[in-house]
Amino acid sequence: MAVTLTSSNGLFTRLGKLFKVVERIQTLQTNGTTGLAAEIEDVLDEYNSADMQYADALSDSTEHWQKSCANIYSAVTRVAKETVIGMVDDDTTLNQKTLSKALDELIDQMGTSSDVKGNVFSVTGTGDGGSAFTGTGNGCIITSDTNGEGAKFQNLHADVTTVKCIKDAQVTGTAGRETFVMMGEKSETDVRHPDFPGGNGQNNSISVSDPAYSQQSSQNRNSLNNSNFENFTTTNTPDKWSIVVGAAGTEILEESTIVHRGSKCLEFNDGGGSNLTKVEQSFDTSGQTTVKLRPETRYCVSFWTYRTSGVGSGVLRVSVKDGSNNILNSGTAALSVTLGSDTVTTWIHHSFTFSTTAILTASAKFVIELTTALGSTSQVYIDGVQCFRMANLTNSSSFHVAIIPGATNFIVDDYVKLTITKSTTGKMQSFCNQFLGLENLGLQLPYQTDASESISDSLIA
Repeated sequence: MAVTLTSSNGLFTRLGKLFKVVERIQTLQTNGTTGLAAEIEDVLDEYNSADMQYADALSDSTEHWQKSCANIYSAVTRVAKETVIGMVDDDTTLNQKTLSKALDELIDQMGTSSDVKGNVFSVTGTGDGGSAFTGTGNGCIITSDTNGEGAKFQNLHADVTTVKCIKDAQVTGTAGRETFVMMGEKSETDVRHPDFPGGNGQNNSISVSDPAYSQQSSQNRNSLNNSNFENFTTTNTPDKWSIVVGAAGTEILEESTIVHRGSKCLEFNDGGGSNLTKVEQSFDTSGQTTVKLRPETRYCVSFWTYRTSGVGSGVLRVSVKDGSNNILNSGTAALSVTLGSDTVTTWIHHSFTFSTTAILTASAKFVIELTTALGSTSQVYIDGVQCFRMANLTNSSSFHVAIIPGATNFIVDDYVKLTITKSTTGKMQSFCNQFLGLENLGLQLPYQTDASESISDSLIA
């Protein structure tokens, strides 16, 4: 059996009727011409300064009346929750009649065959290199608007979040591990408020992700070993890495003059013009990195490259693969950099994010390789490589964020602004979040953003 989702007496048919009440009230709350605020302003315009006291009951109280007209929302919330719990329990007897258990079952039943229209957000910093800071430090910030299951977040808050350095290494601490505070716009927890859900409202801190961290499993800390390439116990052979293609001292070398941070980096040298050099490091392996990947987790890979003027068609690929050399997550756990497109003799930052699957591969490895040769007598230098679990901006329903150090250290008051905008609204998704508290439960309904959803917003009628 399965819960009836649409048609007569279907769950979303019923919710749609319920949410139509909400939609009408929201129009009353917010319409700039015929809404409550506009009508109150029309009334106040009929009074002058001499007799404004007659209208004191309305003056400066618009927000109060906007919220008061939405008092029915408490009933809407109760009816929505009881409808979900009741209909799911009628179909599949719940061992606990809670909203969380009912929603888990409902989402499982919906799977990939039943879905709602999705919300589409844009977040600063999701590009390859991230976004630069304003100030002294020339690092960057990286964000991901995709959750650990590989789905786009559906209940983000439109917001401008300021990320500002509050502790640098000039007085105390370690360079490359500075502390930033993330300050969002005011959040609105009252579902009756016309601006619900408001901004993110956070005032929490985050530390810079330093590639000098080694074999760390904490969020925003590098899980690789010697991936800043500071250690070469054997000349031209990077410690903790396996050389798969190429020879130490010929195609693979240690470099101590052209470096991004620290005192050394890794050099790929294509003397013959046709070499596809490759090094790799295995996860959960003694002598390489002992850190294990985690299931349904969002990871960030960050690295810096510097290419000489002779590099023409070279392509450098950084990826995470399984034991059969398949790139993880259907081939998305990788980034190929066309080196000739990078600015010559300049350190360029690159990054990508990916989600692991629920069932992990038996083995995994981190791979740095040339898939197209550099060209005769040309070099590419690689530094500051790291792979880490990303932290959320606020909670598990908010996008991921990480800060990467540049060659010049951050100092206090360096900052960047993260802008979160919504370009497409899925009304059923948004109303279910508002009245069922999906984001607080870390849940979201299955969705489509290409107008192929099976549960239409037209049910809100």
